[in-house]
Amino acid sequence: MIEEIIKFLEDGNWHTLREIKESFNLSEINLWKIIRFLEIFGFAEVDEEERKARLDSSFLQLPA
Repeated sequence: MIEEIIKFLEDGNWHTLREIKESFNLSEINLWKIIRFLEIFGFAEVDEEERKARLDSSFLQLPA
């Protein structure tokens, strides 16, 4: 599931947590677990106030 969400966020744009949750049919708890994991390991940026996330720009620059 994490790989699919990373692919979803590959465009580098902000995506609302609701959009991510609905796209992958996730519960709120499971969504936050995945988003926190991505944030803690530096893969994603999270704007908690606006409830949105995107892949970190440095992660996007890694070679494929």
